[in-house]
Amino acid sequence: MKPLCLLAATSSLAFSQVYVPPPADHSQADRTPQDTVVRRDSKPTSAPPLAGNELPFLDPSSELVSWNGHSWSATDNRLVSARFERYLNEPADDSEQAVEYRKTIAEILACISPHHEGGPDFSGGVALLPRASSYPGDAKLCDSLSQAIYAAVLAKKDVRATKALMEAMEQEKQRMIHNADVMAAKTRVNQTRETKGGNNETVTERVPKNGTGTDSLEYKDTVKRAAEIDALSKANRAKGELQIIQAKAQYQALMVQFFGQRRFEHVLMAARFYHQVFKDGDNELRIDKNSDLSKMLLETFGTSPTVAALDSLASEAIRDVDKGVEAFEFLSERGELESASKRLSEAYMVGEFMPTIQTLPREKKRKILEYVRESYKLIAAIDAKDYATAESLIDGLKETASDFDATKPTAAIATFTRVSNMHIDAAKHAAAQGDTDKAASEIQSAMEVWPQNPKLAEFDQLVSQSSGLTQIRNDFDRLISESNFREIHRRQYEIAPAIHGDATRESAFKQIIGNIFRIDGALAKASEFEKMDQSYAAWEQLATLREEFPDDPKLGRKLEQLAPNVADFTKALDQAQTFENRSDSQVGSALSWYLKARSIYPASSLAQSGIDRLTEQILPGATP
Repeated sequence: MKPLCLLAATSSLAFSQVYVPPPADHSQADRTPQDTVVRRDSKPTSAPPLAGNELPFLDPSSELVSWNGHSWSATDNRLVSARFERYLNEPADDSEQAVEYRKTIAEILACISPHHEGGPDFSGGVALLPRASSYPGDAKLCDSLSQAIYAAVLAKKDVRATKALMEAMEQEKQRMIHNADVMAAKTRVNQTRETKGGNNETVTERVPKNGTGTDSLEYKDTVKRAAEIDALSKANRAKGELQIIQAKAQYQALMVQFFGQRRFEHVLMAARFYHQVFKDGDNELRIDKNSDLSKMLLETFGTSPTVAALDSLASEAIRDVDKGVEAFEFLSERGELESASKRLSEAYMVGEFMPTIQTLPREKKRKILEYVRESYKLIAAIDAKDYATAESLIDGLKETASDFDATKPTAAIATFTRVSNMHIDAAKHAAAQGDTDKAASEIQSAMEVWPQNPKLAEFDQLVSQSSGLTQIRNDFDRLISESNFREIHRRQYEIAPAIHGDATRESAFKQIIGNIFRIDGALAKASEFEKMDQSYAAWEQLATLREEFPDDPKLGRKLEQLAPNVADFTKALDQAQTFENRSDSQVGSALSWYLKARSIYPASSLAQSGIDRLTEQILPGATP
């Protein structure tokens, strides 16, 4: 329903109404209505990713942790956070069994150290491995190391036994060759053989007899056996070399596994046992050249990876962990929890099983736990675009950690808050202009940026109010079409705000309220005349308005109430007007009835105006 069309429909009542509408303007009949109803689209949309969602101690965009000048993958953030939080809740691992275990590890390293008095004690170090493996925290890794050492030693023993066998076989071969030579010399039988030479001369020579000497079957069999012994010797030699290579590869695989598990003390033990088991000086690691470990070692040292390089890296990792824990304790004491959490997490990620990590008191770790939890909440709040909660968390983190850097989250919150508010303001403006499509689009954009913006609730209230105002505007148009102007007057304080800004409706409203005010004022005066027993004056006061507002119900009822008391006066006026308005105007009769009416009510302005009109017709210029 278009409000202007309803207003135009009342133009036929222009002859006498409380409200007389302006001429219909068809050029505006199709203009956009002022009804504003904005519905939100609850369909979830993907907001632009928020930059700067850094964990307080890890980089979630790449999930890397820095160590020794390189970046190592910290795997999935959820896994890391859960594991690290579990560690922060664990008590210090300083039980008697743990202390004994660490003491045993130190003894093993001391036994196989090159600086051990009297040289490395290989057997003493191996003997301590079972004791270390009995500790649950060792996860039987020392037992795996002892098994690898045992397999390597057995391989070496097998090679030595094969070598001894090969030496015996070589001696047997030499003996057989010697005996064959002696036997060939003893059994050689010569015979005379004549052949034709040059010039047809007969030549006589002595040659070995067939089947004797080196031509005997026994001698040939000895040569064959010597060749078989030589081939078997070469095969055993190749087998021994391959067996040693396999033993080294298996042992080195265990070392690399220790390194990947961040069991750096086990790497040191395995490397030093390696030098005692394999004393041939071959330390090159037999690993895939395309593997990450090979590339890291090559980039670090610039040469092919070796056992010594792995030993060096493990020692450097242990030093880094110890320094990281030392830095953590210093920063924690100063209240710089953000930096402290970074240093502890870096140290934990690198050396989770190191003694300095395992023996940290729970009380010190709990401070970091509380800070880390709030940091995770901040990240979750920003990810969920709950910027109000994020601001609260930032304030708390600032109080907890003196070095908390709120630059990025604060800037992000300020940016997205501002963007969301701008969209809401644009939606309000569009709604005020009646552009519902743009208002809906702007609100959708505001929700994408900040779904929990408090100003969205304000806009909801505005939309709700707008819906109510639209209903009131529709009621106003309906009441005009029904000529129910008294109802408009009764609801004037409800209608006025709803039509504010609409020039057409405001003009109609002012006209209606002004005319009702005139009518009610006249009714009030009539009531006063009636109280003074001046019914003729009261009736005449209202009769004048009746001509202008014939449809006002209140005015009509009052005139009906006064009619019995002024019947003679109204009859005289009616007769006078009848004679005056006839086509063959009877001026005399009309004038006599006007005079009669004035005689009934001498102060009548209606009777006097009639007398003046008729007198002017009879005697032009006679009236003053």
